[in-house]
Amino acid sequence: MKNKILTKRLIDDTSPSTHWLKKRAVTITIALLGLALILVVMTMNIIKYETHLTTGKTVLLALAPVDPRGFMQGDYMTLSYALERDIFDAMRPKHPHSTQDELGSELDVELDELDTDFRIYEPSDGYVIVKIDDNNVGHFVRLADSNSREELTKSELPIYYRIRNGSVQLATNAFFFQEGHAEAFEEAEYGLFRVNDKGEPLLTNMVDSDFTVIVGDMSQEDKASQ
Repeated sequence: MKNKILTKRLIDDTSPSTHWLKKRAVTITIALLGLALILVVMTMNIIKYETHLTTGKTVLLALAPVDPRGFMQGDYMTLSYALERDIFDAMRPKHPHSTQDELGSELDVELDELDTDFRIYEPSDGYVIVKIDDNNVGHFVRLADSNSREELTKSELPIYYRIRNGSVQLATNAFFFQEGHAEAFEEAEYGLFRVNDKGEPLLTNMVDSDFTVIVGDMSQEDKASQ
C-alpha cells in the first residue's frame, strides 16, 4: 500500500501539469521581485529629486540663443548656456606667437573662434566657480578640480561640468513645456537651477529679462484654433 502511495506521489510530482505550475510560480515570484525592485528605485529617485529641489541653492544661468521647435505631442526649447563659452575660453591654450602686435587683431579673432568652435578638447570633469549677484545670476570666476568650498566666498558656488565629444555638458540641453506655449518661452533669458552639495544643477524654470519666472500660456492664435 505504501509503495502504491509513493509511486502515485512520484507520478504526480513528475507530471507535466505539476511541472508547469512550479515553473509558473517561479516566474511569477521573479516578476514580483523585479517589480518591487523597480518601485524601490523609482521611490529613491523621487526622494532624491525632491531633496535636490528643496535644498539646492538657487542660481540663474544666462542662456545662449535658444531654438523652440515641435517635439512629439508637446514643445521644447533646445538650450545652450553662456557659461559654456566661458569654460572653453578658460581652457583654451595660449598662443605665444599670435599676439596682437605680431599678427594683428583680425587674425587673433580668427584663432579664438577656431579654438573655441573646432578644437577637440580631451574628455574631462571639473567644476566651474560662479559668483552669484543680487539677482541670483551666476557669473564665471574660474575653473576648479574639486567641489571643495573651503576657499569660496559666500557668494560663490561650484557647478559640475563635463567635457565630452569636444563640447561642454553643463546641464540639460532641453526644456519641455506644454504644446502651444512656445511664444511665452521666447522671452527666456535665463535658466533657473537648483544646485546641490555635489554641484549638480537641476533645471526647474525659465526666467525672463526682468528676472520673472515664465508661466506658460497659449498664444491668441492657438486659442482661436481650438
